[in-house]
Amino acid sequence: MRKKVLLPILLITSLYSQINPNELGINVGVTSINNSSGSKFNNKGVGVTYQLDRYIVMPRFDFDYVKISDFADDRVDSLFKISINGVYELENHTLWTPYLMGGIGYEHVSDEIKNVFESHPFIQGGLGLNYLFKEGYKAQIEGKILQIIGGENEDNEIILTFGMSFPLVTRVEKKKVLKCPQRQRVVVVSPPPPPPPPKKAEPIKRVENKCPIKIAQPDKDRDGVADNMDRCPNTPCGYIVDKFGCPIKVTLRINFAINSYDIPNYFIPKIREFATYLLRNRDSKVLIEGHTDSVGSERKNLILSQKRAEAVADMLVALGVNPNRITTIGRGESMPIASNATEEGKRKNRRIEAILTYPERRN
Repeated sequence: MRKKVLLPILLITSLYSQINPNELGINVGVTSINNSSGSKFNNKGVGVTYQLDRYIVMPRFDFDYVKISDFADDRVDSLFKISINGVYELENHTLWTPYLMGGIGYEHVSDEIKNVFESHPFIQGGLGLNYLFKEGYKAQIEGKILQIIGGENEDNEIILTFGMSFPLVTRVEKKKVLKCPQRQRVVVVSPPPPPPPPKKAEPIKRVENKCPIKIAQPDKDRDGVADNMDRCPNTPCGYIVDKFGCPIKVTLRINFAINSYDIPNYFIPKIREFATYLLRNRDSKVLIEGHTDSVGSERKNLILSQKRAEAVADMLVALGVNPNRITTIGRGESMPIASNATEEGKRKNRRIEAILTYPERRN
């Protein structure tokens, strides 16, 4: 007889994303199906998992096969299980990361016996431990308890698995195909031809475009450089420009959530504005730098900052910017602009900075 056991389960967060990094996992395990007089892990199995890593609670899809060897009736040969789960990793400062998991699924019993051993939906919950031995590659151990729903004489199952996972989708540094090629068919207004170069070379002067500045000569974009000297007209407010009015540094204050590189919808207009500038000034190249606060280990923050930079670069490409003009790098927590002792300071440090250069421009 299979006895019912009431289990707490974890709720799965809503699935929404733009471009997801995913991971594929394989595992082997043992299952105990008769637990009324003690657990006996006599049933071996294998499984495959598919997980979306972009979220705080990560969706994971599991497919498992279990060979039944200790049930009294030989007609029951095997179990096939499919489930959707939520995985929540606990904050940790080492390569070992504990996590909680829970979800729902369906178990199919081969040659099921009515009112004794039948196919039914189930809920499950458990915990596990990941070891990150290479960026994106993990070894893991997991234990969980499964409870059948709706059966007359159904017991719980206890499962132990051992396995590894590896990244399924990674960003290719040199992309040849744009994600939204139709957006390339945008009529781009070319900047006016540059004025004659000055006779005497001068060092680059950094001027912040604060917008309220008023000067004697006409300056439509109010970046501090007169229109007759401005080689990059219509520069948005807040960009740091050189003496020719061309931006050399842009800070995109995207308030990423802790341990996330998902771009909030509220900040997409800022990236769209920056993409518009790049499309109008096609002789520029841009280095996208990702930054984090000090929460978490240095290694994790370095990886996280790189993913933040790549998320912004992917969006720029989707908006029509040539990927050959974009380079990304993660700086981790090494370059804070505010104190990490306060929440406000941490928020400011979770940012993106864009460094612009103009290889074809002559001083």
